[in-house]
Amino acid sequence: MIIGREELRDLKDNLYHLTEFIREMERDELPYFCRYFDTMKNNIELFFCMGCDDIEDLYPLLERDWKASHTMFIGVQDYDFRHEHPDADPLLCIYYAGLLAGVGKYFERGKAEFRKNDPAAATATWG
Repeated sequence: MIIGREELRDLKDNLYHLTEFIREMERDELPYFCRYFDTMKNNIELFFCMGCDDIEDLYPLLERDWKASHTMFIGVQDYDFRHEHPDADPLLCIYYAGLLAGVGKYFERGKAEFRKNDPAAATATWG
């Protein structure tokens, strides 16, 4: 996948929607892996706020946190909100899987490529 500034914005938005969904489902205590998603989102925000251009430097941090969010027994792959909320609509499982896939597509197997001379970089503002 080729990753540029626009893809980073999409990733940040996808992380936001994923974490908000989990926050809505788990009103008391968030699962441990959510801290990694928040860290990823914050790192992307800092990247844009600082006016950085080298996505190649940011991506290893994002990839590290994505892998950490999948820690055995406490990772996102073991999260089952239906265990705690058995009366929840089964379609929420599909919605959750879609949210997770929206983030995971940026970390699929294979080497990520980074867009050079991104036309959005010259005029991008964070918003």
